[in-house]
Amino acid sequence: MSESTTNATMTEPTPQAPEPQKPNKAEIAQIKARYAARNTFSTVGEIKRLFLFAIIALAGVATVLEFQRQKLRNQQEIQEDHERWKRRQEALKASPQPGQGAEGGAVKWDNMLAEEKDDAPLDDVVTDRGFKYLVRHLANMKPGESLRPEEGFDYVDLLQNPAKHRGNVISLSGLVNKVYSNIRLESNQGPYDSVYRLYLVDLSGTQGCIVDVLERPDGIDVRQPVEADGIFIRTHKYETANGQTARVPYFLAQRVTKLVRSKSHTIWSPTIPIAGVAGGLVLVAAVFFLGRAGSGKKKTNEVSS
Repeated sequence: MSESTTNATMTEPTPQAPEPQKPNKAEIAQIKARYAARNTFSTVGEIKRLFLFAIIALAGVATVLEFQRQKLRNQQEIQEDHERWKRRQEALKASPQPGQGAEGGAVKWDNMLAEEKDDAPLDDVVTDRGFKYLVRHLANMKPGESLRPEEGFDYVDLLQNPAKHRGNVISLSGLVNKVYSNIRLESNQGPYDSVYRLYLVDLSGTQGCIVDVLERPDGIDVRQPVEADGIFIRTHKYETANGQTARVPYFLAQRVTKLVRSKSHTIWSPTIPIAGVAGGLVLVAAVFFLGRAGSGKKKTNEVSS
């Protein structure tokens, strides 16, 4: 090989890599827009997640607070029930307050109840002067007339302060526990020749009363709820089948009627609206943000393409 050939070969230029083409202004703007969109949707996604977390946290806090409120409320109701139970037990054991008999009787019904003796037996009630007077009054009432209640049934106060309530017409209600029929009167009083004795108890079975009724309580069975307007006569003490001593108020009424229980009842509780609102907010927020997230991805894909 000649020297000239060698020099020519050595002096041949080395091939250079092609210089990268600089993006034009349109491409630069497209790249910037793409990254800006990505950053924007990333920030929006973080805000969405934080907002959802806040809603869920608030719903959780509301549920916990409602649970605590219900717990405190139940404790208060238990305490109130306990206090009522103590008052009932004290009333059962207590003797009538001083001032009974002729001195303490209420000046009602021509003062015919002034000689009533509290805690007395009911064996001879049909011969009682005050009882017979009340029966005559009820028998002489005109058709359509009825007793007008003057107060509600206060079990404890009736037992502790019978003189204060004696002769008052009291609104009663309860479940029929026992029924004794045909307690004969000494003499017929209008259409009535006997009374029907009903033992009533409340739903808890811890308090009740005795009501003598003039009109036959047809169609009323044991455990049925009834109501009546009765005249309070006195308290009565007796021994139960279990050998315990019981004290109950004793009334005379013209009639008892079945208590119509309302078919409509409510299960409303503050927990229900709170849980409903919280759940609705979470659902609406989730649907809204998921929809926005989907539309954001679609826009990003369109830009990148």
